[in-house]
Amino acid sequence: MKIPILKKVDYSTWRVKMLMFLEAIGDAYIDIINHGPPYPEKVVPMTPTVPEHYIRKEKSEWSDPEKAAMLKHAKVRNFLHNSLDNVMSNKVIACKTAKIIWDALKTQCQETLAIKKNIRVVLVQEYEQLDAKPDENITDTYDRFLTLLNDLSLVGKEYDKEDSNTKFLRALPKEWNKQASIINHQYDLDQLSRDEVYEMLKTHDLEIQ
Repeated sequence: MKIPILKKVDYSTWRVKMLMFLEAIGDAYIDIINHGPPYPEKVVPMTPTVPEHYIRKEKSEWSDPEKAAMLKHAKVRNFLHNSLDNVMSNKVIACKTAKIIWDALKTQCQETLAIKKNIRVVLVQEYEQLDAKPDENITDTYDRFLTLLNDLSLVGKEYDKEDSNTKFLRALPKEWNKQASIINHQYDLDQLSRDEVYEMLKTHDLEIQ
């Protein structure tokens, strides 16, 4: 499988892809990202002055299962560094665990709630003002619309079928008004998928041509 490559301006998409990549390998890899490496530990018996406690084992003391678990952690660190260019990799090169790298990348890419909220505001405004461009055909407009919806989803904003279908139909040029009106009155827009609405319009377009 190909490791997703991080572009700083597209952190949200990379994060989703990387989680899918790790999940496809095994659940343990996701746990390493969320909770850190499973450092092998041993019990130190209680003494008259010190209660019983745990300390990390020396590498020479690791059991075979513990070696396998730590190898998985090393693989996750390797995956993360191989998803970065040299500039980004150098910024997290001193991070000792995959979880610290993961959290540092989130900070480096400024994936904070405040910034995410600002991005969402801009995208919502773009959605509300959506219109077909003069040089676009219907496929171009639809592809741009889907990209916008995907970007909105990544920042936690979703639209139901009726809302998004209505928005797409209203964004089309005037020459599509009649066909858009027919679809609007003959079908329940909350039951149709976006692809179904597009296919109806595309079929009509091909018939005209």
